[in-house]
Amino acid sequence: MRSEHRGTSVLLLLMICCIAAAADDKLPEQPPGRFFPLRAQHHRDAVSFERGQPIVGTTYFYWYDVESRAHIVDGDGSDALTTHPADMDNISYKRASWHKAQLEDMVDAGVDFLMPVYWGVPGRYEAWSFVGLPPLVRAHDALQKEGVDVPAIGMFYDTSILRHNGFVKDGGRYHVDLTTDFGKEWFYTPVRDFFSLIPPGKWARIYGRPIVFMYASAFAKKQDPEQFNYVKRRFEVQFGVVPFIIKSADWKGPADATYSWGGAVSGPLIYKQVAALGPGYDHTAVPGRQPLIVDRLDGKTYVDRWRKVLALNPKSRPWIVHVETWNEWHEGTDVAHSLEYGRSYIVLTRLFSDMWRAGTVLRAPSLHPDANAVAWAPGRAQGLEIRASGGDGVWQAKTLADTEVVVADVNPFSNDSRYLYFNIDDAFAFDLFDKTVDVSLTYRDGGCSSFHVEYDNVDEKKGALDGAFRQSGKVTISDTGGWKTARFKLEQCRFMNRCNGTDLRIVVLGGDIALAVSKIKITRVDAAGEK
Repeated sequence: MRSEHRGTSVLLLLMICCIAAAADDKLPEQPPGRFFPLRAQHHRDAVSFERGQPIVGTTYFYWYDVESRAHIVDGDGSDALTTHPADMDNISYKRASWHKAQLEDMVDAGVDFLMPVYWGVPGRYEAWSFVGLPPLVRAHDALQKEGVDVPAIGMFYDTSILRHNGFVKDGGRYHVDLTTDFGKEWFYTPVRDFFSLIPPGKWARIYGRPIVFMYASAFAKKQDPEQFNYVKRRFEVQFGVVPFIIKSADWKGPADATYSWGGAVSGPLIYKQVAALGPGYDHTAVPGRQPLIVDRLDGKTYVDRWRKVLALNPKSRPWIVHVETWNEWHEGTDVAHSLEYGRSYIVLTRLFSDMWRAGTVLRAPSLHPDANAVAWAPGRAQGLEIRASGGDGVWQAKTLADTEVVVADVNPFSNDSRYLYFNIDDAFAFDLFDKTVDVSLTYRDGGCSSFHVEYDNVDEKKGALDGAFRQSGKVTISDTGGWKTARFKLEQCRFMNRCNGTDLRIVVLGGDIALAVSKIKITRVDAAGEK
């Protein structure tokens, strides 16, 4: 017992020391830039996008430096980049000439606003995130003096600093807890610091409000649903205007819009106001990661993703396209001028961004755009197809009692549930925004305890991740071993690939978690409820 008490005392002492360390490391009272404080009068003549105006933005990575070889060569001397910038001699966040070249290319690409990826730990004002912004501003100034309509500047908040920051005096980290007053102020401070470095006339704005994209929430120790409201209040007091916050879907609490990171991997990722897309993905050059390559297919991947977005009805489609990314050369998600692809993706981005702003509609190539129903059976996809086996949606093709089926198989991420994911033909699906469909599903009555359907829907309050996983119905298994047909009514549909890159999934629960499915049919329902 004595040793247990001594262990407890040591633990308490360590906790007290950690709390004291965080309290001793005060937040800087003044930001690093001179555009602070601001008042409402500083924003009266500001140029702004309108809410609902079709626009295109991109994330801008500026941490590269040819002099120090930062983010160009890894510590072991190996190449840090998967894709390589066309000009390897001038690349540096410290050089206005490099920023200017990137801005000129963004103009050619038809980009409306850029978002420097900001890794700005409060008080660490010698770091690249702070050092690189003034040269960007000078480059922006130079182009404006030449009469160039330069993309406006928003903020991409790299929230990984909430965990990895070296904020504590001894170089340790403070894991930001957003349920505390100190944590909320810490969270706000990078927003303050960023905009203090950017002249307000250059801010990318929506309805007069500066744009802030928030990266993933997973780096915060704890969340608070009021965290974004806190940022807005503090910013309004110090800058005279409320920011327009676009949150990653995993954040709690209200924001002005929602998006998802990952559009370069599995895009387009479509939310009510933002669609994220990119040309492909390849982080081969990044040490310590498992292989992951999404092939560009000589531009076809990028073209197909843009075409899907442009197939959406302009009356209901998002109005912001987030191109992911301008120049993340480590992960090969870039569209910037590169040694590997030249200016091909700049040309493609210009083509599609012009269409986007013009409200162009491109009908998706399909055999089913005017069909009343789509259907699937093993080996016979008619406008509805099962997602390839993998991830948390593993399945096997089998023959049971002379019937071809797919059977939900082991989910490597859960021992309690299995999933079967399905994609609906885009041309069929995109015309169903906020409408109802009937689903009939034929299954073997055995192998699990129950199953239900989860689908992408319009009502962001119904279902996880802003409505991407709304539940419909529940079927209880009787274990007769016979074939049965279950029916579901899916209301307020929004089949825009947000259900882990698909439109809906069958959730299998209990027993052996091994549901066998032989066919599915999805039928339109008109306003009167008739098929």
